[in-house]
Amino acid sequence: ASAVAMAASLGATSSAMAAAADSTEVQAVIVTGTRTTGMKAADSAAPIEVVGGDALKAVGKPDLIAGLEQNVPSFTAEALGGDTANLTLTARLRGISPTDTLVLVDGKRRHPTANLHVLGGPYQGAASADIGLIPTAAVDHVEVLLDGAAAQYGTDAIAGVVNIILKKNASGGTTSVTGGQYYKGDGETAQAAINAGYALGDKGFLNLTAETRYHNYSQRGGADKRIYFEDGTINPAASGGLASKYPSGLPNSPNVNHIVGDAMSR
Repeated sequence: ASAVAMAASLGATSSAMAAAADSTEVQAVIVTGTRTTGMKAADSAAPIEVVGGDALKAVGKPDLIAGLEQNVPSFTAEALGGDTANLTLTARLRGISPTDTLVLVDGKRRHPTANLHVLGGPYQGAASADIGLIPTAAVDHVEVLLDGAAAQYGTDAIAGVVNIILKKNASGGTTSVTGGQYYKGDGETAQAAINAGYALGDKGFLNLTAETRYHNYSQRGGADKRIYFEDGTINPAASGGLASKYPSGLPNSPNVNHIVGDAMSR
C-alpha cells in the first residue's frame, strides 16, 4: 500500500510540475505577432508557442535548430544536406518552404545565408537564416508564431515567425559542457559554452556568450555483400573473382562503400 501511495505521490508531483511549466509558458509576456505591450501568450489571438532556454538546452544535440525541432511539433529541420547544403542546415514551419518563415532576433530580422540549397527535396531553393550560428547558451526563450503573419511582417512570414529572444541578464552566468556520439560509434559531438552578464551603469547591461562546438561526420555505408559477410570475412562464392581482388583486412572492411551521413562541423 505504501508503494502505491508513493507512486501516486510521485505521479501527482510530476503532473504538478508539468502543469506549472505549461502555466509559465502561457503566462509569458510576448512581443511576437502583437502590437500590444504586455500581451501574454494565453491572451494572444494568434497561436504563439514559447520555448524556454532550459527546454532548448535539454536536447541532446547542442544546437538551436535541433532544440526547436524537438520542442515545436510543426518545426521540421534538416538532419543532413546534400552538397554545400550540409554547411548551413535549414528548417521550415508547417511544411511550407523555409524561405517563407521569418526569423527574428530580438524582434529584428535575421539576414539570410548566401548558401543556396540546389539539390532536390523539400528544402530545395532555400537560402534562409542560419539559426545554427546562434549559441543556445545566449537564448533566453524563443517565440514561435504558428500562423501566417504576412499582413504584419510581409510575405516572408507566410509560414510563420521565429523570434529568438536573447538573454539580458546584468549579473550571473552559466557554464555548460556536453559530449556524446551515435550508438554506432561515430558522429562524435562535443560542446562547451559560457554566458555572463555585466551591469553597465544603473540601467545598462552587457551579456556575453562564447561557444565552441565540434561534430564529426557519420558513416552510413554497410558491408559490401558481394564480397563480405557481415562479420567481415570473405564470401568464397563471390562472383567474377571478386574474392581474390578484395582480400580480407582491407581498410574499413567490410564497410568499404563509404556513404557519409551528416557532415563534420566545428
